[in-house]
Amino acid sequence: MRIRALTVVTLFAIGFTVVSGRLVWLQVWRHEDYRREALQTQMRVVPLPAGRGRILDCQRRIYAQSVTVTDLFLDGKMAEENPMRLDEVAALVGLSPSALRGLIDPAKRHVPLARDLDTDMVAQLKALPKIRYLAYEDHPKRVYPSGREGSHVLGFTNLVGEQRAGWNGRLVAETGAAGVEKMLDGYLAGTMGERHIIRDRSGREIPAYRKSSTEPRDGCDVVLTIDQVIQYAVEEEADKLVEKYAPDTLSIIVTRPETGEILALTNRPTFDPNDRKSITIVKDVMDNTRNCAVADIYEPGSTFKIVTTGAVLSEGIATLDTPIFCENGVFLYAGATIRDTHPTGTITLRRALQVSSNIAFAKLGLALAGQAPERLYQHVRLMGFGQRAQDPRMALPGEQEGILRPPEKWSKLSPTHVPIGYEIGVTNLQMTMAMGAIANGGKLMRPLLVKSIVGANGAVVREFAPLAVRQVMEPEIAAEIRAALEGVVSDEGTAEGARVRGFTAAGKTGTARKYSAKLRGYEDGAYYSAFIGFVPADQPRFLISILVNRPRETRGQIYGGKVAGPAFSAIADKVALQLNMIAGDQPRVMARGGMQ
Repeated sequence: MRIRALTVVTLFAIGFTVVSGRLVWLQVWRHEDYRREALQTQMRVVPLPAGRGRILDCQRRIYAQSVTVTDLFLDGKMAEENPMRLDEVAALVGLSPSALRGLIDPAKRHVPLARDLDTDMVAQLKALPKIRYLAYEDHPKRVYPSGREGSHVLGFTNLVGEQRAGWNGRLVAETGAAGVEKMLDGYLAGTMGERHIIRDRSGREIPAYRKSSTEPRDGCDVVLTIDQVIQYAVEEEADKLVEKYAPDTLSIIVTRPETGEILALTNRPTFDPNDRKSITIVKDVMDNTRNCAVADIYEPGSTFKIVTTGAVLSEGIATLDTPIFCENGVFLYAGATIRDTHPTGTITLRRALQVSSNIAFAKLGLALAGQAPERLYQHVRLMGFGQRAQDPRMALPGEQEGILRPPEKWSKLSPTHVPIGYEIGVTNLQMTMAMGAIANGGKLMRPLLVKSIVGANGAVVREFAPLAVRQVMEPEIAAEIRAALEGVVSDEGTAEGARVRGFTAAGKTGTARKYSAKLRGYEDGAYYSAFIGFVPADQPRFLISILVNRPRETRGQIYGGKVAGPAFSAIADKVALQLNMIAGDQPRVMARGGMQ
């Protein structure tokens, strides 16, 4: 009996030990696994996408918005079992009945039939009765109603799928990949939400747990300083320049000098953000999406003479009436030859600016360097060169700071080359803002592209005010240069074709030789042709900068005044109209060396 009792007790002890061990193993070691499995059975977490904000122009016209589209899929197994209304489905999705039948395969349960269907098409498909072999997947799609207009400013988005632990399904959202879409993605994207659905053992939802759900918060709208009407005018003229001169690239910028607001910006080549097939890729780089206006560095040539003029006037080295001997068109210095396109003898600085004399400005550079080598460098730096123009916190992607070597790295020729726009690398945006400083009384402004951020409820979240970086010259000196630049846009200057009907205009031409790193020298027949000007000349309301990279020669018309000047005039006509400017007298005719 004792042995039997001991055996029974032992068996019970072993049994309880096994059960206890099993319970410990389940409740301690496998607790999280079974808890997770139970939650997956009872609870579903459904991600809720946030609506992406719109991008608007300065008048709240839509440049970019998101719509919901649907992708259509075919369940091959269900289609084979119940192939009803295949002909009607084929007609709606644009396939032949035979092509649709060829897609039916019982082994394939998720065959793509159509992408990006709109709501009307989806409604027609769903209206077909007794069809169970079609599946629908909604996702957002970014739409740009103006097509390629302003594409380098707007940029584009990519669709990104996200899957997290505990989610029932995958969240497909848009993320900024270029331009403003990328720059302000944090504002535009919004915040996703989650819906927690918990069910009892009968599969019924427990309403009390709905309180734990998080609603999505839609993204904000971005209001740009871009004016859609002005942008359209700029795009038109860019196309005409491409058609006429077939350049490698070109960029055009329109600003308000007083505030630094960018009213329009375009580049060529360009692309349509609605059509990814329009994006060209060269050596794994998306070539035509590059924002040339901020990303391309070039030697500016004669447009840079406005900086030299400001420097010599500010330093008291010369006045606009100072005579300069221009060597009858050929100047030998340190073993190098500097030439003028229009040979002259002794002329004033005012006239030298008007006819764009390289020799006059090379001599002014030597006068500056003779006092102190770093003085010209300091003035160039003061005008914003060798540094990015945009605020790094609100900058279009890809901007370059340019090339500005310190004086200790200059050669003996540098004091003659830098004043005429060589041995320095700039961007079109930098040159635009430098001319803007002359147009608005000597204040260098920060480029302003975004006016405000507006919440989904219509409330302004953030506003952006114009910002003056610094005073780069006295207002009186800026006024003198403006008056001198008016002579450039005349029959005595280099940009007669830039005249604007009913308004005075002022500006500077540039025709710079193009350096080739491959050749380690300048290419024959390759130039940058540019014109930067503002209207009206005395109290500028807007500024236009046009840069054409390697225009193909048409009867010798490679010069900035011939290539870019007429485009400036055409754009200025439309900008003045859009800004409700009242035309006055015709532009005044400039006399040789001064105003008439």
